Amino acid sequence: MATLTLAPAPTLTYEAYLAEPEVQGRYDIVNGVRIFMSGATWDHQTFVINLVERLRQYGRVTGIGKANVAPFDVLIRRFPKLQTRQPDVLFISFARLAQVGGRPARGPLPVAPELVVEIISDSETQRILEDKLADYCEIGVSECWVVRPETRTVEVLALSANEVRSVAVYTETQSVDSVVFATLSVAVADIFAE
Repeated sequence: MATLTLAPAPTLTYEAYLAEPEVQGRYDIVNGVRIFMSGATWDHQTFVINLVERLRQYGRVTGIGKANVAPFDVLIRRFPKLQTRQPDVLFISFARLAQVGGRPARGPLPVAPELVVEIISDSETQRILEDKLADYCEIGVSECWVVRPETRTVEVLALSANEVRSVAVYTETQSVDSVVFATLSVAVADIFAE
């Protein structure tokens, strides 16, 4: 009986990535290999929308920055193997965007957003989250909100090159306070509102 051998996925270079047509769907590129994610649930997308609405409003009122949602690539590294991530939601200051000439017209975000949000899905393991956090630390993301629908909590993590530190875990009766943006506060109940 013959065994079926699958060919390894081709390694994607940064140049090939930029040259390809727009790719639909959520994915991360890890060590040059595009890994597609399963489709999001209705609740997951509701929580994403709730968060991005509040972050966009915060950006408009303060004039500090802009929010964006997946699928949108954040560049982790070009070499030795291409790596990108797609956080569920990100918030980046205009000051940081100015470092790279403003928002990119094409391709990934080449500078780290200050804040990323990861909404934990049924398929997401602790190892996957840890790998994402390591990548965010590598590029200089300062803060990650980990939204856990199962417990209806939001954990705020402070990120640095050497450490991921839990700052606080907020419940539905509280508001999430950013460690990077002093005036940013979002009611947890608003994130989980249906």
